[in-house]
Amino acid sequence: MAQGPKQVNINFNLDPNKTKVLYADTCLISNNDHVVVLSFAQVMSDPTQQNIVSRVALTKAQAKDFLKTLNDHLEKFEV
Repeated sequence: MAQGPKQVNINFNLDPNKTKVLYADTCLISNNDHVVVLSFAQVMSDPTQQNIVSRVALTKAQAKDFLKTLNDHLEKFEV
């Protein structure tokens, strides 16, 4: 009888003194054949200017998994 993939528990460490939570007004998405890059920006005092505060690069497979997980999460917790 075939068994599914073995589940692995992963522990994440989060030090709130070292890991900032950044608010973003905008997310710019760029990609090439191998990578998807999410660039998060905040509006500056001049509304026509935005400052990139964080960038995250994902493989296409990771981006697809992220999109599915985000969509599932939003559907589950939407009121």
